Amino acid sequence: MKRSAIFLLSCVLLITLTGGAVAQEMDTGTWSSTFSPTLVAEEVGLGGVTGAVTFDSSYGSLFINLIPNGAELPEGTVLEGWLVAEACSLSKFSYCVADELYGPGFGDPGLNVLASAAPYALSTGVLLEDEAGNWSLDYHIPNYNFSPYDGVVITAESDGNSGDWDPRPGTPVFSAGMNPEYADLEKVEFEVFGMIGPAKMVVEGASFGIQFAELVGIANTVVTPLAANAGLEMAVAGATLYQSPYGAFIDLNIYLTGSPGPEGCLVLEGWVVDAGLLGGPGVSNASDADEVWGTSFDDFVLNAAVEAAPYALSTGVAADNGDGTLSSSSFIPGYNLDPYDAFVVTLESDCNDHGFDPRPGTPVLLGMIEREGEVIEGMRAARQEQSGG
Repeated sequence: MKRSAIFLLSCVLLITLTGGAVAQEMDTGTWSSTFSPTLVAEEVGLGGVTGAVTFDSSYGSLFINLIPNGAELPEGTVLEGWLVAEACSLSKFSYCVADELYGPGFGDPGLNVLASAAPYALSTGVLLEDEAGNWSLDYHIPNYNFSPYDGVVITAESDGNSGDWDPRPGTPVFSAGMNPEYADLEKVEFEVFGMIGPAKMVVEGASFGIQFAELVGIANTVVTPLAANAGLEMAVAGATLYQSPYGAFIDLNIYLTGSPGPEGCLVLEGWVVDAGLLGGPGVSNASDADEVWGTSFDDFVLNAAVEAAPYALSTGVAADNGDGTLSSSSFIPGYNLDPYDAFVVTLESDCNDHGFDPRPGTPVLLGMIEREGEVIEGMRAARQEQSGG
């Protein structure tokens, strides 16, 4: 029988002591935090692994580097990085609904409550092995900051993130704090992102652009019923998904087409979404296959909420181009987008200011991801012709 592991939020609470969602104070500069193994790490064979995370909250960038010290990953298992924020509670009610001025997350109050009842984990991608034999990743999310997050957790994904894999967290094996008041952080005085390990490989690979990546999906969105609440009833958007040996690329383009938009800030955030067991767009991939060594949540209610609700992975905030369009390009290292059936654009009415709720705000645009059909085959043929293939 599968044994319960350390509850994912507990990893963060142990390293922050308070777990306050707005506690982080690294608004500027680059910081480093050392990973500590969880109780499960030894069981997985990773008890002797050491390493650290280096991050710059204000630029939405982090670098994870683990030194195996002779350890080997179990066959079929990958290590995945996560930024983790605490669950919503009655004391955090205003924080949790500030981004939902024009309607509830997922467009459904019930699903929104389920998603808010558990910690939110933002995947930063899969760690890859570098030439020195270390495991690392280099992650950046556009126009974003890490202020809501209490810590970084690394999970062992026993499903290998392959096939119909569950994009929710697997078994936590390492954790590191991000709050200088409660974690032992070191200021880093030089740039480390994209310099070493597979991060360097990714940068070199990405330097060729996504023109050499495989086109794996497109999503043409339509407005949701909530879009009119924010003056976005004429907006349209398109997302294009690519896959390379280095990871997944997502391009998003939004066209306001004369929509006046809301008063105040216009923060439109992109998300790929996997349905939950109780609803959401498409078919749910929620399963226990990634939890051979223990669950992320050893509380029945929280576990049920996580699997029942949709999982939304942010692809960052679209930049305003000043001409009625907004766009973003994001890259998730070592990752694939196979579990996701939908692409959603939300309006974040809290402006994603310091300490914002990292869960989805009001959905204003929604499109199902197309992986086959005449349109996408035509796009693939055009790309092949352009590349001289």
